[in-house]
Amino acid sequence: PGSPERLGQVLARHFFEQFPSQRSISSEVARTILLFGSAVELPPGFAPEAMTPGWFEAVTDGLTLDDYVESIFLISAVAQQHDGGFSLSWLTGPGSEELGELIPLHAVRRTFTEHLVTTASAFRESNRGFQDPLPPSQKKFAFNPLAARPFIEDVAPIPIAPWVQAIMRRAGPPSIYHLATEQLGDGFTRDLGQVFQHYVGRQLGLVTGERHVIPEIRYGPRRSLTDSCDWFLDLPGALVLVECKSRQPVESLRVGGADWLGSVEGSVGKGIRQLNRSNRDIQAIAEHEPGVDPSKPRVGIVVTLEPFYVDQNWILAERLPPREFPIAVISVGELESLVTLPAGELSRALRDDEEASEDDSLRLRRALAGERDNPLLVSTWESVGLFGRVESVKERLKESEVADNRVT
Repeated sequence: PGSPERLGQVLARHFFEQFPSQRSISSEVARTILLFGSAVELPPGFAPEAMTPGWFEAVTDGLTLDDYVESIFLISAVAQQHDGGFSLSWLTGPGSEELGELIPLHAVRRTFTEHLVTTASAFRESNRGFQDPLPPSQKKFAFNPLAARPFIEDVAPIPIAPWVQAIMRRAGPPSIYHLATEQLGDGFTRDLGQVFQHYVGRQLGLVTGERHVIPEIRYGPRRSLTDSCDWFLDLPGALVLVECKSRQPVESLRVGGADWLGSVEGSVGKGIRQLNRSNRDIQAIAEHEPGVDPSKPRVGIVVTLEPFYVDQNWILAERLPPREFPIAVISVGELESLVTLPAGELSRALRDDEEASEDDSLRLRRALAGERDNPLLVSTWESVGLFGRVESVKERLKESEVADNRVT
């Protein structure tokens, strides 16, 4: 009581402790492939600093991202069937020849030993490094080193993962991001910003029906041109202004630290200010791009690569810059749900939420209700090479069994 700031910090701790475990693994893996792997698209005319061809192989000393992701999937599936245990010796036992047809076994070995396993003493040292600087109320919520190295190899006869769900997290976008930035630095972060912005445009393009997707517009006097927000989505009854932010939530936000606002002011806060500016300048923008209709009701969306849980934590949201028109802050996972609505239904949902809000924080309650398949995520997940090779081997074994029965 009397301390809303403290309540906001407590909410942040619990959100970041509970909500990540509720996210779809298939969506996370598909997003990894779409942002970093074989299904990535670079923006037209974009010349990357760090995300040049072969960048992942350079970071991992020869592993391809697809082999890395498939290896994690295989290791996770095996560990779940063996009470969290996994042993490399199983790769040389009965059935290893067939397994080698499904996935390069050297990739599985390297992924496991170089990226997934640690020792009890190394875990304790890393855990102390994250917990010791924090006050007692925050220690429980510090980064868990098992999220980076899920298996401990010297506490049981075989390496064991106490937190099995963490294995597949190593194939998610945050893990790839941190793996890359450790070696490629800020150049990778800048590249990812451009790739993520383009990815959001690919998602907006999935909206069916009467809609128009318009990329960032440069407007104003020739000597002082200004960039608009990243995207405009023109719908039958609304114009949606979209700003993309690829920055990751930092530790102080996840544990509700004293400087918990710092990580959102420079990303989400900046996004809100950019949307406010484009909203104020909508007439000037429309003069440069006739597809932007300034007469339509406008709403804004800040899309983040990872959830910040900003609008859910209303105390945090109230400390961001004022919103001059209805603006929502959502993760790309929520956007991937939003774009499965047809244009007319999406427009109505956005207008309903705008009218239901008492302030200018657009909640997107109705628009995000229900589960619909995102076709881009589904097709990318189904294209994982391991799945096709499994089906091929199954068919071959089935045909062999039929032939043996005929001979018998």
